[in-house]
Amino acid sequence: MGIDDIIARETSAIKKDCKPGCAWCCNQLVVLTNAGDGEAILELARKRTTPEEFQVITEKVREQSERIAELPYQVAEEQSWPCPLLKDKKCLVYEARPVACRTVFSPDNKCCKAMMQANDFSQLSEQHRRTAHEISERALRLQLAINNSRPIDGAFELRSLLVSLLDAQAPGGIHSP
Repeated sequence: MGIDDIIARETSAIKKDCKPGCAWCCNQLVVLTNAGDGEAILELARKRTTPEEFQVITEKVREQSERIAELPYQVAEEQSWPCPLLKDKKCLVYEARPVACRTVFSPDNKCCKAMMQANDFSQLSEQHRRTAHEISERALRLQLAINNSRPIDGAFELRSLLVSLLDAQAPGGIHSP
């Protein structure tokens, strides 16, 4: 069973308020457990961009990766990290987006906005805290089910993995012949 099949089976009855352009959840660290996911992300990004656009994405990925690496993980996790793969608040690689992104569904995008704007979880209303807890629990269950269905290569923060993959490629990068 594929990733999207696992997610569809578990979420078919859930009201989803997520839509293109929302992007409230696209401002955090993203952990991948399968390096092939990073390769698929880079491949799709290359196909959907010009060499110049891809270079801009690459620079953003490298800059964020360096800044993240300089911080203790807990500090980095508490900061906002706009995904370098967003274009006009839409995911450039939606079909290949990380499992961590695929498994987050919100029944209330106002809750997502409140979570991203709050400095502390305790600042959220009781309803938003409850919704955030449900979102997190469901995402974790789905990620575990997916991880149990395919190889795990480790735990990689998205930007760090992409930098490693870019560094491993030929000097001309993705747009080279």
